[in-house]
Amino acid sequence: MPVSTLNPPVEQPPYVDLYTRNGFAGPSAMIVRAQYTPPYSRVKGTYAPYRFDVDDLPSARTDDGHLAVPILEGDGVSVELATRTTSSAAAVRNVLADELHYLIEGQARLDTDFGHLLLRPGDFVLIPRAVTYRYAEVGSILREVVVVTESQLAVEPEHAPGVLNVDRDVDVPIADPANDRGPGEYEVVIRHGQETTSYFYDYDPLPAVATAGAPIVRRFNFADVHSLGVDQGGLMPPRIINDPTTRTLFFNLSNRRSDRPPVHHNADYDEVIFYVAGPGRYGAIDKPGTITWTPKGIIHQGPAEDVPDGYKAWLLETRSALRLTDAGREIGRLMETGQFDLQPDPLPGTSHG
Repeated sequence: MPVSTLNPPVEQPPYVDLYTRNGFAGPSAMIVRAQYTPPYSRVKGTYAPYRFDVDDLPSARTDDGHLAVPILEGDGVSVELATRTTSSAAAVRNVLADELHYLIEGQARLDTDFGHLLLRPGDFVLIPRAVTYRYAEVGSILREVVVVTESQLAVEPEHAPGVLNVDRDVDVPIADPANDRGPGEYEVVIRHGQETTSYFYDYDPLPAVATAGAPIVRRFNFADVHSLGVDQGGLMPPRIINDPTTRTLFFNLSNRRSDRPPVHHNADYDEVIFYVAGPGRYGAIDKPGTITWTPKGIIHQGPAEDVPDGYKAWLLETRSALRLTDAGREIGRLMETGQFDLQPDPLPGTSHG
């Protein structure tokens, strides 16, 4: 299929492909070609880039006490969606993984072992493994994306305090014994991998009178995360949440002064991008709540990030080999790898496979 029908390159030949190990932290090499390699005409099989719209998954409703619904999962990592319209019927404690919750829409009070947080759109909440949490005082609707990982995550932004001022803009829950719901039966769902076990109590097990020591549950709002730019050349997006093992990393991918990213073979990381808001478009994406997934090793370029109108987006990179779940297949649509648009229908007589 001609390149012009899919994703015409901005550049002129010859084209340079960049191959990297360990993101951009390891060895890299360039491949010079006469052809522009991100476009493909069709794909046969399941290892392919996809785009998702979080509004398309009605099964993500969690009012009945179910956990968030995964759309992508791999060894020790999953990307999940949740929609709530009422307070949680049960508390949850993930004993095998850290959870990073990003609030897309709505307001709520999040009760934890260490106190409560009043949530608003744009909040990132890091809930480490073995911490119990429960949603209360949910507004008309609350929607979130949850990244679950066996890695130990830490709010350690690069180029702080310019990218994120941890001392000023990162907070912790407030202990408040008044949040005790009183006598009754209370359920705590222990999440251990893909299975759950419920414990029941005749008292509310969550409220704390006071806490001390290291900050455990941490929260910041994406509005307080800033971009870096350069007048010439390219620039890696700044990391906002770290994993010392480099298995699961989070970056601010919002608009910034920088050249368009190179044509890229990312040999070690799957890339998952969450488009938060405009007004500017991120390539072909302009709807908040759009998620893109490019599996490791798939040649891609991605849109320009120097967008005058501005946009907000964040990036998850994981060494885990992600795969579509049943819910992911329900809402995922094949994506081209230049502007992250939906892949056009195949030529007559062929199929996407």
